[in-house]
Amino acid sequence: TLTQLTTAWVNLALGGEKVQEAFYVFQELADKYNETPLLLNGMASAQMHMGKFEEAEKYLLKALQKSSSDTQTLQNLVVCSQHTRKAPEVVNRYLASLSRSAPSCSVVHRRSKLEKDFDAAAAGFKASA
Repeated sequence: TLTQLTTAWVNLALGGEKVQEAFYVFQELADKYNETPLLLNGMASAQMHMGKFEEAEKYLLKALQKSSSDTQTLQNLVVCSQHTRKAPEVVNRYLASLSRSAPSCSVVHRRSKLEKDFDAAAAGFKASA
């Protein structure tokens, strides 16, 4: 139900032992109503909060199979892949997918700005060297 879903997200935000409760709620809803990208991302987020990034990745890959352009899934895969020390190519592949499917996403905008700032700083460094 909507109340259960809201409670799960609030528990994630509260952290601590509430994170495990949130995971159970997402899992129960997925068992009852099918695994949707939203519920799979909830389970993955709970796992990431608990430091279980390999487990989180399993849920995220399931969500990706269900919706290859889901913004939340792609964002979480970028974070999870970095924590599990995946090759830069893997992270870049998820970032590219995110850029294509959600070009107005805040993560895409921030990354683009950081890349431009870095390029400007590098150009300044080269000019002074």
